[in-house]
Amino acid sequence: MILQSLYSLYDRLHADPDYAVPAFGFSPQKIAFTVVLKKNGSLSAIQDVRKVEGKKRHNRIYTVPGGAKPPGSGLNPGFLWDNRAYLLGYKPEDKKPERTAKSFAAFKDKHLELEPEIDCPAFSAVCRFFEAWNPSDAEKLAPFLQEITGFGVFKLVGATAFIHEDPAILSWWDKQLQPAEEKQLRQCLLTGEERPVTLLQPKIKGVMGAQSAGANIVSFNGNAYESYGAVQGLNAPVSQQAAFAYGAALNNLLNGPKSEKHRLRIGDTTAVFWTEKPTIAENVFTAFFAGNLTVDEDVEAVDETRLKDITILLKALRDGGTTDFKEEEGTRFHILGLAPNAARLSVRFYYQGTIGELLHNLRAHHAEMSVVAEFGPGTKRPDPEFPAVWQLLRETARETKEIPPLLAGPLMRAIIAGTPYPQSLYDAVLRRIRADRNINYLRACVIRGVLNRNHHLETTMALDLDNPNPAYRMGRLFAVLEKTQMDALGTKINATIRDKYYNAASASPRSVFPLILRTYSHHLNKLDHVGKKVNREKLMQEVLGPISDGFPAHLNLQEQGLFALGYYHQKKDFYTKKESTESTESTSTESKTTEPKEDA
Repeated sequence: MILQSLYSLYDRLHADPDYAVPAFGFSPQKIAFTVVLKKNGSLSAIQDVRKVEGKKRHNRIYTVPGGAKPPGSGLNPGFLWDNRAYLLGYKPEDKKPERTAKSFAAFKDKHLELEPEIDCPAFSAVCRFFEAWNPSDAEKLAPFLQEITGFGVFKLVGATAFIHEDPAILSWWDKQLQPAEEKQLRQCLLTGEERPVTLLQPKIKGVMGAQSAGANIVSFNGNAYESYGAVQGLNAPVSQQAAFAYGAALNNLLNGPKSEKHRLRIGDTTAVFWTEKPTIAENVFTAFFAGNLTVDEDVEAVDETRLKDITILLKALRDGGTTDFKEEEGTRFHILGLAPNAARLSVRFYYQGTIGELLHNLRAHHAEMSVVAEFGPGTKRPDPEFPAVWQLLRETARETKEIPPLLAGPLMRAIIAGTPYPQSLYDAVLRRIRADRNINYLRACVIRGVLNRNHHLETTMALDLDNPNPAYRMGRLFAVLEKTQMDALGTKINATIRDKYYNAASASPRSVFPLILRTYSHHLNKLDHVGKKVNREKLMQEVLGPISDGFPAHLNLQEQGLFALGYYHQKKDFYTKKESTESTESTSTESKTTEPKEDA
């Protein structure tokens, strides 16, 4: 299913010049220099073709015949392109000169042997160059060769195209891609057609943590994985064309010119997102999952199309409007998560569905996880209205490397398919709260989301004054007691009641609350404003009302989440009241009103 979807995607990407996906038998390579020849094969120049960006030079990407060369493959000369050792017999500070000499000789012999088959003057010019070239001249003619890391190609003086792009050479190359013997044919698992089967599946590059040379999704490298005498790729026959197509499509999503709108990282997983045709969703959904949904019209050189699409998505998620997505609601989407696993890649998750279903589930996710922000718009670092997946996962561990590796997949499934959130996400967040006693915006989002979706508790986004649940009320009560202590003693005290008693209060309230309630009267008497004392005492009575029968001995995990949510809501409400109170007090001063207000 995965490979078939990628195989189907190839045709779409290949037809779009913005993606620069090569045809079968070709590959994009990083080109750093060009060997410019005269028609008789004599050298005209060795040119540096890297592009300059600021103070750095970067290789250019060009399409060349043949695929990428795997490392450690012995002498493996390319066709009309290769590195400086093969192409020129030169390598700076060469510790293995014999190897460099053999590389150049192999490249030279390969092309001289092919000359009788290829009736092309440009190709013959390359052969004459090899017959006359002295590798010791390379550094003198092109000192920049010492620093390059890319490949080189050939070109004739005055020509606009490279020699490997000559029609006669391309015609010969196409013939080499055709099957030579009927016995090589097998039925391809992706297309169902009788085609030559590849023994080695394509390498996939760009997956975080995987080998830089690339890793396989499908591979058979031991007898234990083989059946019925079949070796390597014959165990799962995929034609050479189909293997090339799915590999080229996936590599382009991960590393191509449009990869920023297809690729995102979630924990140790690299995910790619695509739709069956160009859509608004494809243009902005990775921004949603990565937490980059920003609309900043002041940024210079802004991508106006992307800005417009982000605005459309935000409107759809906030207001439920789907008018702009009407035409693409039935279009199917795909999201594939890959993680490193030795020389192979592990498929962490793969989901597909329609854009309409995805929009519905994203709105539900946003509604169930939304809580009032701790730091709203206008603050130095405002809390995200739509938290990214990686931000939610980050709250489960002390460091990024400690995030449970198998948590990203179930969380993505819950968001995309509307299934229950993973209980392990909820448990991990509660453990982090017990460890550092910090209930921040993102943790509150996770707690509310799990309580709403998994336990059907229908908690509110902000403070719920009518919620009678004892655990929620005790969380509010704990916030009131902490605020009273800080108002009485100041914010610079060594340890608040949260630092000392939060864990015990949220798990075994009966053993702790009688103790900290005794300190409440002491702190209340220290408040310096009569109105503040009266209002605080009224608030205490309102919060304590539904739990007047006594505190329970223990709270289970669900109740501990309610406790944390009640604490967060009440604490946020204090500071929200402070902002409105300051405005009210200003108005009161202007109207000469002396009614006392609580400065929370």
